[in-house]
Amino acid sequence: MARDRAHRLSCVLPAFNEVESLAATVDEWAAALERCTADHEIIVVDDGSTDGTSELCTRLAARHRRVRTLTHPRNLGYGAAIVNGFRQATFPLLFFTDADGQYEPDDVPLLLAHVDEVDVVVGYRADRADVRMRYLLSRGYNLIARSLLGGTLRDLNCAFKLLSRDAFHRLGLQSTGFGVNAELAWGARRAGLSIVEVPVRHRPRRAGTSTVRPVHVLAALYGLVRIRTRRPTAGADVRPASAAAPVPRRPTG
Repeated sequence: MARDRAHRLSCVLPAFNEVESLAATVDEWAAALERCTADHEIIVVDDGSTDGTSELCTRLAARHRRVRTLTHPRNLGYGAAIVNGFRQATFPLLFFTDADGQYEPDDVPLLLAHVDEVDVVVGYRADRADVRMRYLLSRGYNLIARSLLGGTLRDLNCAFKLLSRDAFHRLGLQSTGFGVNAELAWGARRAGLSIVEVPVRHRPRRAGTSTVRPVHVLAALYGLVRIRTRRPTAGADVRPASAAAPVPRRPTG
């Protein structure tokens, strides 16, 4: 990846009980962002972890000069971790992804290629690595979300999103849980922000287990109803990223 001197990016990693995978994820993202941005910071948001993630965050901040940590004394939720991380960010471009290492850092340039054209750039998992049950739940959630909220985004909960600081402030995100992704799409429609979708790679978790539980799915569905009551004021321009480079699939066998 060639460094682009125009891009200064704050990367937020929401983390809840990710002590087994966080160090490798931060090391990988630090190296990738060093290659493809003019400057960057990584903000790890420890969302009330109880497994030693907080202590690990302190060590990672000492290891990487561009890593900062934000600690919630108790678990506030996935959306709260992202929003609070964005509020602490210092650079013009805001990006978030998960701390479990399921996304390829080298796909960030695919999103950066569109930041001068649109307000929000979102990834969608071209080749999902989730277990079948989680894949089916996600597919059902996306169908329900599109029915309730409208729009054409194919993978609402893909944790690979980039936006400008101005777009973040215009969104007015309120969701504290996993519904933050749907609210981001709905808020973009309401604010008349333009969105582009980009295919990105997805891979199995490197360690640990998912913290998503059935109760989170129910809460997310309830959140969709609440989001739906907020009347949009304009429609966002959502279109596929036809200019994006093809995403290679993981080798099999």
